[in-house]
Amino acid sequence: MTKKTYRRKVRALTKSNITYEGIVVKEGFSVDHIFPVSVGYRLNIPPELIADMRNIDIIPLRDNCIIKKDKCDSIPLYIQHYILGIVVEIKKQDAHKNRIRGIEKAKQNGLYTGRKSGTKESPEKFLNKPKVKEAIKLIESGMKKVEISNILNLNVNTLTKIQKYMKEYPNP
Repeated sequence: MTKKTYRRKVRALTKSNITYEGIVVKEGFSVDHIFPVSVGYRLNIPPELIADMRNIDIIPLRDNCIIKKDKCDSIPLYIQHYILGIVVEIKKQDAHKNRIRGIEKAKQNGLYTGRKSGTKESPEKFLNKPKVKEAIKLIESGMKKVEISNILNLNVNTLTKIQKYMKEYPNP
């Protein structure tokens, strides 16, 4: 999206927000974006956030021309949260990429082999364990997973796995 298109979109959204709220801008006043549109464009912030009513101020026309000029004295809290969310997501992606690179490097050095073949338990073998058989009886009796978890000291996710296998393999 070009800067011009971005500005047009913000202007249209701002106008519709003001109309929706029933705000009348008196003569000699203008609509001002607290967080500048140009900065929003450079930071790739969606136009909907810049045009939000929390980012709108109505100030005298002469003040808008004199004091602004691409200057940002304060960043509204909701825009701060948006920016921080992006930073967190980028850090997660970087950590994931670093982990993948580390695994590849360890594989090249022969230090990482992954899961050994044949170590995964078959569903039939899993369902024939004594604790699992007991859990199946309690599930069939209608008890809640949390209660069964406390009684048998099994994780709730394990009980979900048991239920899934019970549907797939009715007679273990």
